[in-house]
Amino acid sequence: MEEAILSCKNLSLKLGGISIFENISLTLHRGELHLLMGENGTGKTSLVNILSGIYPFPLYTGDIHYKGHPLRLHMPKDAIKQHIVTIHQDIALFERMTIAENLYANLPETIPVKSTMSLSKKIKMADLFFHEHGLMIDSSRLICHCSSTTQRTIELLKLYLMKPDLLILDEPIAVINSRHLDIFLQLIAYLKKGGTTILCIAHDYQAFLPLIDHFSIFQGKCLAHTINRSDYSLENVENILKNDFCQSKYPKINIKKGAEVLCAENLCMKDTLKDISFTLQKGEILGFYGRAGSGKNALPKALFGIEPISHGSLYIDRLPARIASPQDAINLGLAYITDERYSYGLFHNLDSLENVFSIKKNRHGRFWTRTGFEFKQYLSYAEKMNLRVPPKINPQYLSGGQQQKLILMRWLMSPAKIFIFNEPTQSLDIPSKIDIYNLFNDLIMKGCSILIFSSNLEELMGVCDRIIYISHGVITGETCYGENVKYVKNLI
Repeated sequence: MEEAILSCKNLSLKLGGISIFENISLTLHRGELHLLMGENGTGKTSLVNILSGIYPFPLYTGDIHYKGHPLRLHMPKDAIKQHIVTIHQDIALFERMTIAENLYANLPETIPVKSTMSLSKKIKMADLFFHEHGLMIDSSRLICHCSSTTQRTIELLKLYLMKPDLLILDEPIAVINSRHLDIFLQLIAYLKKGGTTILCIAHDYQAFLPLIDHFSIFQGKCLAHTINRSDYSLENVENILKNDFCQSKYPKINIKKGAEVLCAENLCMKDTLKDISFTLQKGEILGFYGRAGSGKNALPKALFGIEPISHGSLYIDRLPARIASPQDAINLGLAYITDERYSYGLFHNLDSLENVFSIKKNRHGRFWTRTGFEFKQYLSYAEKMNLRVPPKINPQYLSGGQQQKLILMRWLMSPAKIFIFNEPTQSLDIPSKIDIYNLFNDLIMKGCSILIFSSNLEELMGVCDRIIYISHGVITGETCYGENVKYVKNLI
């Protein structure tokens, strides 16, 4: 692992006049797994975008050498030609194409799969490919009909075909379950053994810790620390990352609960949910936990009118409520902070200020005005949320944590009283998670109520008053804050 395959010297990047990072120097050696860590917004994903050709030369300054030669990428296709492959934080597959078509799309020219090959032959080949990797996947299905876990698994398994020399991963396991995590670990071990160099961004990395060779930590706008595997200490690394941001991992406050604000009775969704019933009180944080395919991700969309309910009743403030669309939900005082923040949570043709005031009830004029009052209110909320994002910057240039806070700011300015969070801290760094937890406390102090849907059971146990467990579309149990949960495994 002595040969340097990639060398970055004094890289600096500005977007929209805003400095993203400054004077980054990084060296990657053949066959190593190098982990990038640090707060959201420090430039990790922006560095990935440079190395994958999304941010073309000369948008940045500094030098990049790859395999001993200067590297100047002008588009993502240039990176693939150099055998540099990137798995981005947001899944990048063709939704209206089959699994088989996606598996064999955009492969290097050295892979003998002709574009003229019939779809039936691709499906047959893909089914055999997945079977060889221990998965029974119907390759004739459209990607849009697959869960995010399945989509991510397809992206990862495709790497066996692409055989990259340099692989860049941005939060690769954020949306996969424990079974598919084993597939990921086998893939990483296979690629490392074959000499592939891997640069990975991940906040939750304990599962593949033994495979990591180096850790580099971003702080501020600089690369502040690089640690060898032999010098790694979990306590020391977490102290660097926390940077005295918090005294408690889950800063929870307890307040007296009020009257019932939401009641669901016998909710059903075709092939997804069966007979779901629960209540939510004023000032309560209610969590829902379930594994991939349990129905956990469908329920929040049903409550907000994104997906239809086939049977059952909803009551808001003990009055019958009909929610057939997101606008119905907004009118009834519901807010939805989606986990699909890049695809569905933000308007990429609008800047940050316009995104925040995109809800009609947030605006202070009949038409779009961009008033001085709106700028002032934006800056005031941004300061409270520790969001250092200028109002005129486009969300596509923001980190996942900054995008999440921007979506949350939009709803905090609204008159909503019931907040629905789907995977609220997925792919966020420790300080950003603490910011979100503190915002939960602020909301319930103001008399709001919160529903949290998460695959992070420890997090739910730390912040929720109650947790409801969902498996195969039905509720299997419930626990309260501080309750002995040794039997939880039997509930999921």
